[in-house]
Amino acid sequence: MRKNLRVSSTSRPPVPGVSPAIPGPPEPDPFTPEEFAVWRGLLRVYETVTGELDTRLRTEHGLGFDAYGVLITLVTAPDGLAIGELGRRRNLSPSGISRAVDRVARDGLIERRPNPADQRSLVVVLTDRGVRRLRAAQVTHHAVVRERLLGNLDARQLTGLAELWEVAVPGAVTSATWPAPAEPDPL
Repeated sequence: MRKNLRVSSTSRPPVPGVSPAIPGPPEPDPFTPEEFAVWRGLLRVYETVTGELDTRLRTEHGLGFDAYGVLITLVTAPDGLAIGELGRRRNLSPSGISRAVDRVARDGLIERRPNPADQRSLVVVLTDRGVRRLRAAQVTHHAVVRERLLGNLDARQLTGLAELWEVAVPGAVTSATWPAPAEPDPL
């Protein structure tokens, strides 16, 4: 037997593909249908592309998506990065980045070296073996991203999508490092 659920006249219209209201408190400040479509689409695209990347990188190169992320981040920093900075750029917790670095270091793809700036702390650097493994994995990475995302868009759509991402999250496209460096406070 189905209960009749009352919807207030101030609630937003139902989002297509979402179950009707369920018993209990109402959803606080629900997404509009347009907001929900964008958010759901972003999550589905992300999961589709990164899931396929992880599978193919592991199968073809013995590297998971996280390990690839460590290598691709370090290739942009020839003098290495402090582990904390590497974790910040990879959006990983201190324990998460330590585990990721340990796994990749065991394969000889990266190593810890004394920080030339202070000789007390360590930096993580890409080894020659790591660069070679990264370059081989990039062939798969680029192919998967093109197969699952970029190849479905024409040049105008690619440009438009990049512009939208930059508007949504300033620096997402234009910053050389991520997260984008914080803007200094104008005093």
